[in-house]
Amino acid sequence: MSSSVVNRKKKDCCGCNACMEICPRCCITMIADAKGFHYPKVDTTACVDCGACKKVCPFEEENIKLNIPLTAYAAWNKDREEYLASSSGGAAHVFSSYIIRQGGVVYGCTSEGMHIRHIRVDSLSNLFKLQGSKYVQSDVRGLFSQVKADLKSGKPVLFVGTPCQVAGLKNYIKWIPEHLYLVDLICHGVPSQQMLNEHIHHILKTSAEQLSFRKGQLFRIEITSRCGTVYSSEPYGDTYFRAFLDGISYRKSCYHCPFARKERVSDVTIGDFWGLQDAASLPLEISEGISVLLPSSEKGKSLIAAAKSDMWIYERSVEEAVEGNTQLYRPVHNGLSARLLSMLYPYFPFDKAVRIVIVKDLILESLKNILRSFKPVLMPIINVIRR
Repeated sequence: MSSSVVNRKKKDCCGCNACMEICPRCCITMIADAKGFHYPKVDTTACVDCGACKKVCPFEEENIKLNIPLTAYAAWNKDREEYLASSSGGAAHVFSSYIIRQGGVVYGCTSEGMHIRHIRVDSLSNLFKLQGSKYVQSDVRGLFSQVKADLKSGKPVLFVGTPCQVAGLKNYIKWIPEHLYLVDLICHGVPSQQMLNEHIHHILKTSAEQLSFRKGQLFRIEITSRCGTVYSSEPYGDTYFRAFLDGISYRKSCYHCPFARKERVSDVTIGDFWGLQDAASLPLEISEGISVLLPSSEKGKSLIAAAKSDMWIYERSVEEAVEGNTQLYRPVHNGLSARLLSMLYPYFPFDKAVRIVIVKDLILESLKNILRSFKPVLMPIINVIRR
């Protein structure tokens, strides 16, 4: 099977699902590994070695087509309620509202209980399902064919996802019509659904009803169980969130991501505008976050222009946007802690494996806290010695 991509190393598979959906013999299935990440598995008795899977794989160098951003914008939703309900500045919600008002549909990530997956939304009343950050890999299985069907019917379609998901969809569709708008997120990397599920069970000892990772610029995990119990923690007080922020729980391909660069795969890239200079000079209250918009096609610029009436938007330089976001110039480093966690999990439960990995950091933090508590006692002694 020389033309197949399903037997390659895990670092070369992002789990976008394009190979499974494109297979004309339906002989590819996505199977979860021991860490919960899905990888394609081929039924060799049905495979005819047609090479379709290789032609859609976004990690194949010949399939990667990127464009340099045309400009950059700092933007946020004018609707205060929607702005506060969104991550960052709420740009994705503005774009989604515009597409639906044009009679179109939006594909984006939602949290149904604890199942993080992409869904199709065709009404303004259901757009709330797509709001908020979900720091876990979204399930897109079976979705690309729905997108294709909507495009064939002539509906405007907006797809919002990680760069590799966008790339997989582009390769699957093959032709990119004018009524398809692609928006990719500045992605740092993705843990698996299994990791999240294990963590929630470790915390609540039961299933959960709602999950939130942040509101605006405030990072804080909140989990509500079906019986009403609420768990809440600062990011570095929670093992799952800490592993995510430290970049040690990601899929193997995230550490080799070909899309973590200035050149982009979509029409518009959105994310937090970290490193925004002279933010205090911008009008209005923006303390809950600002979106960065990086249009990389004329279609992307036209989408921003069409939704401009619903956003406060200010043009900035591409260099400023790139400088503040490391994922716009390199993938996250596959350091010792990440490699150690990969070895320990799933031989240990997820939370226990993370704690083993970060034990040195926990010890250092404890020592700092001890020294901080003794500071009022030690400072007079230190001052006497200095004299």
